[in-house]
Amino acid sequence: MKIGIIGTGIIASAVVTGLCKAKTGHEFFLSPRNADRAAALASEFPNVSVCKSNQDVVDKADWIFICLLKKDFSALSELKYKSEQSIINMSAEMRLPELRSIVGETANLAHVIPLPFIAAGFGPLLIYPKNKIIGEIFEPVSDVYYAESQEDVYTLQIITCMMSAYYMLLNEVVKFSDERKIDHDTSVGFTSSLFGSLCRRAYETPNCDLIELAHEMTPGGYNEQAMNMLMESGAIGNWRTALDKLLHRLEQSG
Repeated sequence: MKIGIIGTGIIASAVVTGLCKAKTGHEFFLSPRNADRAAALASEFPNVSVCKSNQDVVDKADWIFICLLKKDFSALSELKYKSEQSIINMSAEMRLPELRSIVGETANLAHVIPLPFIAAGFGPLLIYPKNKIIGEIFEPVSDVYYAESQEDVYTLQIITCMMSAYYMLLNEVVKFSDERKIDHDTSVGFTSSLFGSLCRRAYETPNCDLIELAHEMTPGGYNEQAMNMLMESGAIGNWRTALDKLLHRLEQSG
């Protein structure tokens, strides 16, 4: 499969890296945008090349991945597409109807939301609308999920915006043990393993009831005290508040 990438940012680099490391056999054509990152990918992987322009990318590829920031969307209107091409939007603020008006009729048109973990071959990936052909492209490097509606895309997309907040939570826990003279690598490793195990258990539990898992604790014990303290202070509820505000921002951006 010949895949063209317009916009070589962090996510585009992660997608190319993951698919190349998985030896999926695809050939990648990168836009000259962010020349250093594009050159680094071309140097690392023999099936990656840097094109002289965005139009050159479109001309050489059967599948086009759009990975631009909103301020750069105007560049898409300058390009000539082919009806037999497939267009994958990976830009958070690009709506499919808007993209359709720019690229015209295509073999496939979809919104795909990959995350940086794809570079290492794991993590969730969202596709809308459901398209098994697109799913097969990414199944070697991610857990593929399909959204049922554009509203579902917004909701699940916003959940991904909690990544930095989650790392900050882990950092506070690690600081606690760092300050008590625990070796830093041990602090990070132990904390990451603990929280990773919690997520893994929820992920692998059929029909998972997260509240039920949360209450698997000794009455009056330390787990219960920690949960109650955080809930009473609003620390737990603030995560939901942030999600609601972020969703409102995304919905209004269109």
